[in-house]
Amino acid sequence: MKKWFFIFILLFSALSYPLQSIKAETLEWEKREELPDARVGAVSEVYDGKIYVIGGTGPSKAYSNTTYVYDPKLDKWSEKAGMKTGRMGAASVIVDERIYVMGGRTEQGSTNSVEVYNIKTDTWENSEDLPFELKISAYNLYAGVIDNKIYVVGYNSSLKPERYNNTFSYDTKTKEWTKKKKFTNEATAGNAVVVKNKLYVLAGSELIGPKTFEYDPLLDQWTVLGSGAIAPYHDALNFEDYIIRTGGTSRVTLFDIEAMKSKTIPNTSAPYRMGHVSALVDDTLYVIGGVEQSSSAPTNARANFKSNLSISLKSLKNTETEPPGDKDPEPTTPPKDDTTDEDGDALLIITMVNGLQKEYDLSMKEVNAFLSWYKKRDAGEGPGFYEIDEHDNNKGPFESKKDYVVFNNILMFEVNKYKK
Repeated sequence: MKKWFFIFILLFSALSYPLQSIKAETLEWEKREELPDARVGAVSEVYDGKIYVIGGTGPSKAYSNTTYVYDPKLDKWSEKAGMKTGRMGAASVIVDERIYVMGGRTEQGSTNSVEVYNIKTDTWENSEDLPFELKISAYNLYAGVIDNKIYVVGYNSSLKPERYNNTFSYDTKTKEWTKKKKFTNEATAGNAVVVKNKLYVLAGSELIGPKTFEYDPLLDQWTVLGSGAIAPYHDALNFEDYIIRTGGTSRVTLFDIEAMKSKTIPNTSAPYRMGHVSALVDDTLYVIGGVEQSSSAPTNARANFKSNLSISLKSLKNTETEPPGDKDPEPTTPPKDDTTDEDGDALLIITMVNGLQKEYDLSMKEVNAFLSWYKKRDAGEGPGFYEIDEHDNNKGPFESKKDYVVFNNILMFEVNKYKK
């Protein structure tokens, strides 16, 4: 029992991945080759170590269709085939070698059109339009990719969110949109990022203050979290399962979405801007274009604002998450000692975040399977729920009874092993 309690404490401590263990020194920004032309409200994606900056507004053209590509190794920009329709304030995702540029504002106004760039062939083609009943204005469309499916959320300020369908998924193989649970909150001028197979919308401006919203595709469920956005028209990226937020602040911040806490990286010269794009290549953060922070929406580019800045994040990588010693040859498998072998039975006690406790009388083989799922799910792999057979606890005229335990609802668990 004591060994099991010790093992559980180690598991629980590892799962928390505290920000305090991140070591960060003062970081310095490096000036890179500037954009060929200033841009605000563009989109960006990374493929094969290169940064693609698409569309946006230029100093001489309100709705640009250009595709710029930056090679960090050569510190050089090049231009590729342009979109069919220039746009700004759009959303983008990348699936395999294709970049999807969706929505935004064009010369004709807001649009639900989607264009797809094939990186291999340097060509653009039209795709199925966004399925929104209303057109989504610039900077109000949020998107992310989970298991090769594109998830989009659109906010239209002319109607209350609950009055129109605003969350959909797109299957890139069948080319079909599927309606999902409505997003019933108000969120504008923010960004979206995927962490551990969940979509997070960080609202930059909201009537009741900036907030973070979580969408779980496995449960088709929205959850309102605490504040997390820092300012309107910022950008957000996933770094080591933390959210890096750029813009709206004079410092780079790491946001722990599970603990809902921020870590500010010591640096007094971070770019203070909005309407820019950011990208991560080999643990280096790039902040490109945009305009200086102001109270106005970033719709006009300035001719002299073509900056491309980078900063190394290697010193932020966590180096203390594993204790010294030999590594388990299979990290997702419970350690094989006399407490986690297949012999015997155990009482698995799971405490939920709402205080509810569930007890399951299981074989050690079943307990090990649960532990394996839990560790994999914490690493961002596998389903968000686990099926537990009630066995002899089945009461009622049922052939079988199973509980489905949701990962996010688990506060802690205890394993009490015994032999019959």
